[in-house]
Amino acid sequence: MSTYHLNSFTIGAFRGLQGMTFERLGRFNLLIGGNNSGKTSVLEALQAFCNPEDPADWARIANARNTSSRLFSTHSLNDCLVWMFPYTKQTDTGSSGSIQLSSTGACPVREVKASVQPVFGMPDEEDLRYLAKRPLDSNPATGGTYEGIEIKLDSIRAQDGSSTVAESVTRRFWQDVPFIRRRANSFAFPVAAVLGFEYRFAERCADKYSKLKVDQQKDLLELARMFDSGIESISVASENRRPYLRVEHKDFGEAPLMVFGDGMKRVLFIVTGLVTAKNGLLLLDEIESGIHAFVLPEIMKWLFKAARENHIQIFATTHSLEAVDAVLLSAKETPDEFVTYRLSKEDHLAKRLNYNLLTDLRVHGGLEIR
Repeated sequence: MSTYHLNSFTIGAFRGLQGMTFERLGRFNLLIGGNNSGKTSVLEALQAFCNPEDPADWARIANARNTSSRLFSTHSLNDCLVWMFPYTKQTDTGSSGSIQLSSTGACPVREVKASVQPVFGMPDEEDLRYLAKRPLDSNPATGGTYEGIEIKLDSIRAQDGSSTVAESVTRRFWQDVPFIRRRANSFAFPVAAVLGFEYRFAERCADKYSKLKVDQQKDLLELARMFDSGIESISVASENRRPYLRVEHKDFGEAPLMVFGDGMKRVLFIVTGLVTAKNGLLLLDEIESGIHAFVLPEIMKWLFKAARENHIQIFATTHSLEAVDAVLLSAKETPDEFVTYRLSKEDHLAKRLNYNLLTDLRVHGGLEIR
């Protein structure tokens, strides 16, 4: 039996998910199920699990659903953070239930627990040093204090073979006070999340690319050439102070990424994720998004190969039978590496379907994807 970064993953509690276990995980794990069955929440739980000592990174995960661009948000950051925690009826305490996640496998993170509670007061000196250069106005409605939340993360990870180390981190987030991410030397397991809508925003792709190191940018170019050998170079350019990715192609010349098809845009986002997730986890929400059904098999085959060569374990969601068929075709040579889980919001179960069972269901028309 192969050992992956995660051999099993248990969500004790996260958002609306409770007591959900994913046993005998593979290299490529496909999540299917109806609307609101929790597929995206599973990806968020995995991403949070890989960052057990960084509340600021949890804030980024919580806020990802809050915007369809990188400029506008609908809800406050604090609300988004609280909504990550499971709902409890103990409203008199003003607190939510705790998050509980655990795993087995080569990934050193073993267990993560998180709690949140409301706080009132003033930002501490460390917060004040990182705030923008403007005075903090007192809030008369609360007697000169500020309303916020305090998140505590407790984690256990393997260290030096059989020994483990426990870590505990606490961070406060204040309402109506600018959030500045602090630099932290906290432990993190390699993980990258690629959202279904991101490819529509040129700035997002340029932003992600610019954060890569030089050697990672070289790796990205090599991976992109696996998909399209005509790509000669990729770079960041700017127009009217707005960054965008520029692609030089031997057949089309030099042009901004936006003039290429949605498939190319989506693939470059996935490639950026592959580079970031090397020796870790790649999380793909709506794997078929932006990709025509005709080229899905080719892209899935490329994705399997890239994941294997870079020691990456993939978790992906889909609403598409075409995507399921494309993945099955790509996994034909290594069926033991592929697993599907069907999520059910009624009983909080993740039903495991191996390659052979899923193939039989597709052949006989018995697979319900929603």
